[in-house]
Amino acid sequence: MKYLYFLFLFFLITACVKEPADAPQATGGDRPLLTILKNNYNFSMFFSALQRTGLDKTLEGDGPFTLLVPDNNAFAASGISADSLAGIDTASLAKLLRYHIIPARVNYTAIPQAINFPYETLAGLPVYMGVPIPGPRQFQSLTANILHINGVAVSKTDILARNGLMHALSRVLYYPAASVQEVLDKDPQYSYFVHALKEFGMWEQMGKPGALTIMAPANELFDQYGIIEEELNPAHYRQTMVTAYIVKDHRFFTTDLLDAPLSNSQPGILTPEFLQAINAGSFGIWPLSYKRILDIVGPPYWGDPYIYGPPAGFINSDHLAGNGVVHGLNGLIMMPDSARINP
Repeated sequence: MKYLYFLFLFFLITACVKEPADAPQATGGDRPLLTILKNNYNFSMFFSALQRTGLDKTLEGDGPFTLLVPDNNAFAASGISADSLAGIDTASLAKLLRYHIIPARVNYTAIPQAINFPYETLAGLPVYMGVPIPGPRQFQSLTANILHINGVAVSKTDILARNGLMHALSRVLYYPAASVQEVLDKDPQYSYFVHALKEFGMWEQMGKPGALTIMAPANELFDQYGIIEEELNPAHYRQTMVTAYIVKDHRFFTTDLLDAPLSNSQPGILTPEFLQAINAGSFGIWPLSYKRILDIVGPPYWGDPYIYGPPAGFINSDHLAGNGVVHGLNGLIMMPDSARINP
């Protein structure tokens, strides 16, 4: 069955193909970390923040430390100027900076070739490192050190120092929310979806430990179909109106996904209701069989490979939380009529 093949592909790309224990640990680097930061203008904003919080004193030690350093361009790409950085209170800034410091030496060659391998930081929370498995759809140089941390691309790996090393980031790593429940609850554009989760008895699950990836539809997407918030309940819709957007037992960022054309095989998650098909630029649903389309859905969805609607693209993505990740979508993958009770 081709859907089982899709499922196999997803587990293949999430599998670890090399272990860190046997990887060589490069040392090298004559200068300490602080000297490298101080003498490189591109790292001046990060160095200044370390000084203001007193964390530069911590980095004077023998370590080893691995610094995840956003350069000045990375701060700008994250919408943080020197003035706005100076405006962050010291306690909050120190908390954020600790999340960029790993109390160990983590060379690129020591990172498993997998997605979302956790490394504990000084903040007491992990960052998730992903090293892609070279393949025909990645179009990458096999000699390139491709690394993503929490979905953020690393612009340069293994800047060696006497007491550790640095990986330069293309953006700042934001401190994770406590749970995906918190991410959704604090963003008013998802209030309809939050209401639906509560009505279908799934809201508490959003706050529990585990690994979830939530594909969150914004209010305006429901508005386009004339759906009001109060209608999103079991009296009006089947629970697939909500479960379609919840990927259980998996945590992934958009940078973890392969670009596989629809005409070819895609990675996916098999559920009792459907296959959640995941591509680098989109998320949608595949039927388990065309008989299911004919028996349950009916016209006008006959023959449509996405039985509830076309795939939706990722927007406002990669919001990390303690128990998962939240991505926004630019469309509904569950067409309201197909999930409505007594349409």
